[in-house]
Amino acid sequence: MADVWVERAQELATRFAARAPLHDREGTFPFENFEELRAAGFFGLTVPRRFGGEEASLGTYLGVLEALAKADGSTALAFMMHLKTFGQEREAPSYPEVWFERLCRGAVERGELVNTVATEEGLGSPSGGGVPDTVARREGDGWVLRGRKSFTTLAPVLHHFIVLARVEDGVVRERPLVGNFLVVRGECGLRVVETWDALGMRATGSHDVVLEDVWLPGDRLLNVREAGSPDPRAGAGMAWFALGLCAVTIGVATAARDYAVGFARERTPNDQRPIREFPGVRAKVARMEVLLQRSRALMGDAARAWVERPSVGMPAIDRVAVAKVETLNACIEAVELAMRIVGGVSLQRSRPLERYFRDVRAPLHNPPLEDRALEQLARRALDGEFEEPKGAE
Repeated sequence: MADVWVERAQELATRFAARAPLHDREGTFPFENFEELRAAGFFGLTVPRRFGGEEASLGTYLGVLEALAKADGSTALAFMMHLKTFGQEREAPSYPEVWFERLCRGAVERGELVNTVATEEGLGSPSGGGVPDTVARREGDGWVLRGRKSFTTLAPVLHHFIVLARVEDGVVRERPLVGNFLVVRGECGLRVVETWDALGMRATGSHDVVLEDVWLPGDRLLNVREAGSPDPRAGAGMAWFALGLCAVTIGVATAARDYAVGFARERTPNDQRPIREFPGVRAKVARMEVLLQRSRALMGDAARAWVERPSVGMPAIDRVAVAKVETLNACIEAVELAMRIVGGVSLQRSRPLERYFRDVRAPLHNPPLEDRALEQLARRALDGEFEEPKGAE
């Protein structure tokens, strides 16, 4: 039986696809797409039922993202950042229940979006274990945050910003503390600077966020740990984040395949036979099919393993790492093959392939990064050791 939420996403996707070229060209945020997602009930898709949400499964979440990404990679990738927050937190709770309920009910009842705000230009990916320059300083019974964050996806519409900062509470420690703080849009000192002008995923609104002495009540510290220690969300953060990236990438590559196949069916140069009859074209189409099938199989296997935790075979978290590495590389190859089929006109900005070519590469730079994912696999195979991966910030 088809998943009703995936079907609803496919219905929305038709309109999203029509808007995608202009938002990509101008680098504008697709506010109308998110209003339609809110109206259709998607903001609470992964929110637990006890707080009014749908509590969709990992598989449904992936199906929705793939359907949206086939229409507009930027919308799918940006929306993923909201949805994965609830999926990973319901599996591996790390926030105080009162605040998690506020985030959940805000999404379901008031259409509020949430994302983590962790990356900094000097820090790079927080999953590498570095210490942020953004500081949370204890002041009386509250905290004062100061710093600048980059890659804040959904910045134009975020209501809740979960900010990673170095904690300075007056206690001298061998290793500094880092914590996540809940900042609400409109609080004094919080400012979005529209810096996002990227090669790919141009409509995600991933701007910088500046925190200029933002004062927060003491209970806004959601969780805290020593720098370099595992994220409290552990593998759940990696599973929902990495597999979501797989789904987005597969959606973009599928759109490229569909465009190339449609082109091959119709393209008849100099009144000769259609290029779909050329052996070279047919071989490229077959290769695209192999790459997409392999990608979906790896993503699906990792998702099932994460839910079922089989006692035999590769551990679930390793399957997630394999899926992320292999899917992204396979989908990049698939889009390149699509462009070879279409030829030189695939470079024209009036055609969607050049957008797919740019968008499909963007998740390479999201955690888990390829080198770290492969090191995770090598550690188990060569050293007989396994360190629980940090959650994706």
